[in-house]
Amino acid sequence: MYPDNRPLTGRTALVTGSGRGLGRAIADSLADAGAHVWVVARTEDELSVVLDGIHDRGGTGDIATVDLRSPAELADLTRRVMSATPVVDILVNNAGINRKKPVLPLDTNTAQQPGARPHHDAMTDDDWTAILDTHVTASLSLIRSFVPAMLAQQHGRIINIGSSSTVRSPDYCVPYQVGKGALDHLTRGLAKEWAPFNITVNSIAPGHFRTSMTQALHDSEEGQQWLRERIPMRRTGNPQELGALAVHLASDHASFITGQTIYVDGGETL
Repeated sequence: MYPDNRPLTGRTALVTGSGRGLGRAIADSLADAGAHVWVVARTEDELSVVLDGIHDRGGTGDIATVDLRSPAELADLTRRVMSATPVVDILVNNAGINRKKPVLPLDTNTAQQPGARPHHDAMTDDDWTAILDTHVTASLSLIRSFVPAMLAQQHGRIINIGSSSTVRSPDYCVPYQVGKGALDHLTRGLAKEWAPFNITVNSIAPGHFRTSMTQALHDSEEGQQWLRERIPMRRTGNPQELGALAVHLASDHASFITGQTIYVDGGETL
């Protein structure tokens, strides 16, 4: 699958939100490329299924359940991981949530996406905090926890999973857009700060992929037609396509790529 088959052999990776969807595809791909992968999410049953699959294909890994909004649980995660390995070579900040609500109550549906409904319940303070804490604060906390060891060894890879929504403005997703946009700026700032230490920081911005968050849209014929009309390639993404890019960015083949946001969207943002 890859130029030298297992280019990440000997490396340790940690992938948040890897119990399902794109996070699982990334964790699977990194493990198949030779990395020992920590799969991290809130639901142990899902993580166990992911780890069993990695083991069945000859890979290695560990699981850790954590609520990324809890500073205490993040600290426990760091202690557990660092007691098992001297360094996390590859950190993938993938975990994310979304709560589709307008910023203020709306009596008229302004959404263009099929299946959208008028939202009388507007965004709450908790919605805003939960989304920003998950996407931005937790990502920064994990980066600050694991990068010191990367600095010490003068090598590391950080991959933030952003979103093409930052440039195409989906309906009722302002907090989500703000969180993903902040990740893009975090990517650029940290990439410049740590470039002298051979640590790369990049962002992958997926477009439309079939995941649990988008299942309803993909399952309707109207939704399928809407997607085909928006995407120049006339199809949605395959999670393995995202995983392959993560492997490339984590490998030595991408050692001169940093500070970039790479859109994987079939041309939708063109």
